[in-house]
Amino acid sequence: MQLLPIECQECGTNRLFHIRTWVRETRRYIASYFGWSQALLALLNRMYVTILIGTRLGHFTEDFEEVKIPLRSRLFIRAMQKRGAHCSFLRTRSLLTNYFKIETDDVTSYFRVLPTAGFLSIYSTSVTTDKVLAKKHFRRGSFPVAEGKAFWFWQKDKAYAYFRSLGAPVVVKPRGGSVSRHVTTDIRNESNLKQAIQHAIAYGPSFIIEQFIPNAFVHRATVIDFDFVVCVKQIPANVVGDGKSTIRQLIDAKSANPERKNSSILTSLLEDGMTDSILKSKGYDTTTIPSKGETVFVQRDPFLKLGGDLVEVTSRVHPDNVKLFRDIARHFDIRITGIDFLVPDITVSWKMQLCAILELNALPCIEMHHYPSSGVPTNPNEALADMFFKYYIHQV
Repeated sequence: MQLLPIECQECGTNRLFHIRTWVRETRRYIASYFGWSQALLALLNRMYVTILIGTRLGHFTEDFEEVKIPLRSRLFIRAMQKRGAHCSFLRTRSLLTNYFKIETDDVTSYFRVLPTAGFLSIYSTSVTTDKVLAKKHFRRGSFPVAEGKAFWFWQKDKAYAYFRSLGAPVVVKPRGGSVSRHVTTDIRNESNLKQAIQHAIAYGPSFIIEQFIPNAFVHRATVIDFDFVVCVKQIPANVVGDGKSTIRQLIDAKSANPERKNSSILTSLLEDGMTDSILKSKGYDTTTIPSKGETVFVQRDPFLKLGGDLVEVTSRVHPDNVKLFRDIARHFDIRITGIDFLVPDITVSWKMQLCAILELNALPCIEMHHYPSSGVPTNPNEALADMFFKYYIHQV
């Protein structure tokens, strides 16, 4: 009997991760349904930690292999250690967890992945992490959103009917989750819709069908403590012609670049059927020599796992768009968030073009700003460390 591969081929995570995401997402929806408070959810998390330590199934340690904790946590821990803090995390007998403890100025603080200061928010985490509740809250604030609707895994027939009423193209994504895991874009027929739904429910029990906005780019804006704003533009995997090299040579050279090959976030360019389709539509193949300065895309979606680029654009963001990001953070009363913003041109006011806020991330991948493929890196972790001392230390 052939066993399923341990690693999910769709998102590169361990398949056991998907069991946890199903459990976590189900718990989140239950919490949302019963209106459980942020304080209650925090208490449940603390009980989980206390039980592990009390039963000696887990313990906090400063001796850990950094590669096994999320890069965003690693970067924040480094920023705190530079400020003299003692950092440790919860290790069980079989694995590392995402629960951290920081001790400084005789104060001990706990958090999961990143410190969010969620205990100060008037809303529960479900308002931001549940894409359906977030979309409703966006509309209350008159922010731009794409039309969409959520379905449970047993509601596929209703999903097909909604697709027909909404019209193509659409996007299908898990109701929870981040980093574009199990997201399918530009779906134009029911056959592709069926595949996309299966793709999404491998991650969690509920999925969203949403309007797709063509000719636009995803931008990730991270807002810390309502004021600090940085932004990167996500671009599908591509090569730029030099007038001499073939597409094959350009792909190989870009993938072999040490900055990409050794990156913790950027990956080699993925070539598959989509690559062949894109090149064929232009009358190209991998032996074609593009003209100097010509950009040739080899993927449609901007996902990093496909070899997409991250371009630092903070200094070019239109002031109206910066204000939009800050207003969203205040509207949701969240002190750290990643905002996925789909817009054709970030240098033009959002009021002057078709655009949409796709989702919020309560535990944003701030490493995107530290390791862009082009542009000067920014350092949101210093702002996050400032926020930590402001809310976790000085307010105790």
